[in-house]
Amino acid sequence: MEEKPKLAFVGNSHIAFWALNIYFPQWECLNYGVPGEGLAYVEAFDVDTSDCRVVIQFGSNDIYQLNDENVDGYVERYVKAVLAVPSRQTYLFCIFPRNDYDDYSTSVNKFICMLNQKIHRKLEGTDIIYLDVFDRLLQDGRLNPELTIDDLHLNGKGYSILSEALRRTLEQPLKQAPDL
Repeated sequence: MEEKPKLAFVGNSHIAFWALNIYFPQWECLNYGVPGEGLAYVEAFDVDTSDCRVVIQFGSNDIYQLNDENVDGYVERYVKAVLAVPSRQTYLFCIFPRNDYDDYSTSVNKFICMLNQKIHRKLEGTDIIYLDVFDRLLQDGRLNPELTIDDLHLNGKGYSILSEALRRTLEQPLKQAPDL
């Protein structure tokens, strides 16, 4: 029997709660998602995933430690942590929007959008494939409640958006090193 290709998923609750075997039955899915985790977890991640394509998503649990003064340092650490995870190919999802305020404020998601832009710019020139689904998860500047179970964690509709975006990129061949 032919061995299934491996997909390793690293990140927070959005990864931990993803029913990977339902969405990716043709892959051997390894789930290293841990609810509540963020940058420190990815920086300390020491599992050998070098024989896997790796999918990473984190950052929303770090948001309230960030401000205009420390955001650039966070972006540096974020990108360094993502690049340090061994893989055949790495796919990084953007930081997802969240709904934390009863007053329907959109300020946290404006900050996350700016943070995502900084991370995306910092990844230019790397082999990381960036999956930006931020706008697809939004409605009126907030995380679309129809995509969540509790206004924060995704439901099946939300995970379908992620799965579709990832599947489209997985169907493409691995990025090859240029011939020298």
